[in-house]
Amino acid sequence: MSIAPRALVLSVGAELLLGETVDTNAAFLAAELARIGLDLRSVRQLPDERAVIAAAFRLALDQVEVVLATGGLGPTHDDVTREGMADMLGEELTEDAVLAERLYARFGGAGRMPVSNLRQALLVPSARPLDNPIGSAPGWWVERDGRVAVLMPGVPSEMQRMWREQVVAGLRAAFSLWPLHARTIKTFGIGESAAAEKVGDLLASPGEGIEAGIYARDDGVHLRFTTRGDAAPLAELAARAVGALGEDVYGADDQTLPGQALAALWSAGARTLATIESGTEGALLAIVAAHPAAEDEARFVGGSLAVDAAGQPAAPAADAVLSVRLAPAAASGRSRVAVCLEAPEIGFTERELRIHGSGGQRNRRAAFAALDQVRRASRSARTD
Repeated sequence: MSIAPRALVLSVGAELLLGETVDTNAAFLAAELARIGLDLRSVRQLPDERAVIAAAFRLALDQVEVVLATGGLGPTHDDVTREGMADMLGEELTEDAVLAERLYARFGGAGRMPVSNLRQALLVPSARPLDNPIGSAPGWWVERDGRVAVLMPGVPSEMQRMWREQVVAGLRAAFSLWPLHARTIKTFGIGESAAAEKVGDLLASPGEGIEAGIYARDDGVHLRFTTRGDAAPLAELAARAVGALGEDVYGADDQTLPGQALAALWSAGARTLATIESGTEGALLAIVAAHPAAEDEARFVGGSLAVDAAGQPAAPAADAVLSVRLAPAAASGRSRVAVCLEAPEIGFTERELRIHGSGGQRNRRAAFAALDQVRRASRSARTD
């Protein structure tokens, strides 16, 4: 099996280093690189400094076959990613007539376009422009000595479209790519160390060419098995993990805890679900509302939020009503969550759970803990 080409992501922008903007571009590209068959080795965040950017490109292209940069392609004085790449290449930036004409057309004529936008028409001889149909900043594709550098806008929607429509095809043409195959087993109600102990050597010795990992997330503990070779052995590993973890497994791969809870309600006879919550800042409502509606799942009809412990708003009419009350966190960092499900032949009276975490993570974990109780209760109702 061929070794996957190595990749490195450079995220450019002072706003990233100051914590004003979360680098969602790097997270998106990390998942995409694994999907198409590149091995991401590092992510770096850089200031808007021409010399720093040039040095980062030089070092990155010495280390890996593919460098992806996002940000710094705008029209203002601190957008200097183009300049940094030009310096690294030792080439002069000149205005490209075709790019300039596209910019004029985008703004409705030269008289309506700020002069500074012409910086986005600058190009070097080694760069091929990448079209940006929803923004003013074109990307760059630079290929030299078997290495590829790609410059993309920092605006996520622009970057993602350029990636999907142009960059992926270019990378597949330039390299022999071996996509990453993965199987994920998802659990809730068991800790990371306890789950690792139950699956034993599945993590330590999953097999030749297979990597295994275990991760604690807000929606539970996930086990993941990956390979760039034959995907067939992953099915056996996933089955063995499910057998070892038993009732704590709620799904695999793209299945989600909200989806599994809603599916379990449907199978138990409930066609609609409403929620009532307090202390969670609306985390439960947000999670369930964001879940795409699907057939054979209870339909979410809405939720109510109490802004203080004394309030108890009414829930929308539904076959099942899930109530969640999150108490203030204790000094130990643990929190108590009271959960109740009102539903014919499924529901349960209030029960108390314990979670840990802080801030938004604490709220989300409380919501997922409640959904896991719905999943378990609904499944028990079907089997009784």
